[in-house]
Amino acid sequence: MDKDWWDYRPVFSTTDKGSRITGLAPGEPVGRITTRLVVTTALCFAAWGAASLLGTSLLCQATSAPESTCVVNVPLDVPVVWRVLAAIVVVYLLLLVTVDLGEHARQRLGQRRVAVLLWSAPTLAGIAVGAGISTGTAFAPDPSGTLRRTLDGLIGTEAIALSAVLTVLAGFWWITVVARVPSALRHARRRQETIERVRRDGRRFTGSVRLGDVRFWLGRNPELDVAIVYHSPSGSHVLPGRMRTSPDRVPADGSPVVIFDDLRGVVHVELDVDAEFAFEPEQRYTAAE
Repeated sequence: MDKDWWDYRPVFSTTDKGSRITGLAPGEPVGRITTRLVVTTALCFAAWGAASLLGTSLLCQATSAPESTCVVNVPLDVPVVWRVLAAIVVVYLLLLVTVDLGEHARQRLGQRRVAVLLWSAPTLAGIAVGAGISTGTAFAPDPSGTLRRTLDGLIGTEAIALSAVLTVLAGFWWITVVARVPSALRHARRRQETIERVRRDGRRFTGSVRLGDVRFWLGRNPELDVAIVYHSPSGSHVLPGRMRTSPDRVPADGSPVVIFDDLRGVVHVELDVDAEFAFEPEQRYTAAE
């Protein structure tokens, strides 16, 4: 997809709210799972898995546990400055691959909700697997004895307990995320298919948007209540809806919009970019720090 639907903000919806609001850039096909999306998901999983494994191994080495129970033996005589630099590089790479996955998913599928789920799933899976490997390695030499010492809270078992807790928490969270992915994908696809169909087959009307209150900010981007006003052969219409945008792209009250109506109760609203309109001052819709 060459153009991100978010570049056409504001994005309107008369059916959804918050991160469920779905967009489709004009002229672009309905989003689908691509090879790049699959590869980036795998990279995200591998990166977080390696980071989790390394982190729990360092935690293991920081205790009095035998070295054989730590998966990775990291040299501890490295100068502090190099440790800090290494940590910065690791964090940067983790954020890079995770943000890239989320942004690509949002661009391809047109919805923030499904994008968040798609980067959360491999992240949690990687954390759970990395911590799980560390936990399994620690238990391997003497499972029953290690379990007994860990439950008794003996010195040297702190890393094992923390790794086990991290594995369980990340694993359960991953299950809840993965369970929601199929329905989120279906929802995003249905919304994009509806937008494509109504643009192609629906009747086109012009109208205006009335601004309401800001309901909340998603990050720094406001979501407002709006009313879409237009006229059709069946009469005058005032449709309540939501508008997602950025502080610098809030159209002035009464700005022109285009309404695609299939005359069966389904409408799609877009800002009329061919007409003259103005944006509100950015400061007016900037979230307070």
